[in-house]
Amino acid sequence: MRLVINNVVLFVGIFCLYLSFSPPINAADGNNPLVAQACEKVKAKHLCISSLMAEHASKSADLATLALISIKVASNNGTDTSFYIKKTLDTKKLEPAVEQNFQDCEDNYISATQQLDGAVSSLVSKNYKDTKMFLESAIDDAITCDNGLRKMPGNQLELPHRNIMFRQLCINALDVVLFLMTS
Repeated sequence: MRLVINNVVLFVGIFCLYLSFSPPINAADGNNPLVAQACEKVKAKHLCISSLMAEHASKSADLATLALISIKVASNNGTDTSFYIKKTLDTKKLEPAVEQNFQDCEDNYISATQQLDGAVSSLVSKNYKDTKMFLESAIDDAITCDNGLRKMPGNQLELPHRNIMFRQLCINALDVVLFLMTS
């Protein structure tokens, strides 16, 4: 367990160090100024901006489209993590407690990606209240997975890191949707 905590602390430390030396991303370099506005109040601002700007469609997107892109980014990450979990369960010999936590997280990720699909549908139909509800449910699924992972003995696998990233992308998507709702 101590190794997991040390790995998470090391990852977060390196990531923060990277962020402190990386140049800020802003509208002055030809990017969509709405990206900076949409990500202004987001806790993980740099991740929000970089994940949106990595999508070509964000260059000329309106706020609703940016919200859609942010949900799709989270959904793609969740799908990738779900595949990682399945592959790990299929190919690695895990301790029984670790295997059970992976199976629980697999269920959480199936639910979370379904919630994100619902968020996309409700956003497209401009039902922002339901979009918010679906995103909050996806975040809850990530938190549930995280709670199980914290109890996991001897986890040296990358799932905790992936889960942190997924949860933050979902939170970013929720924050962008909330910004859309108040604009």
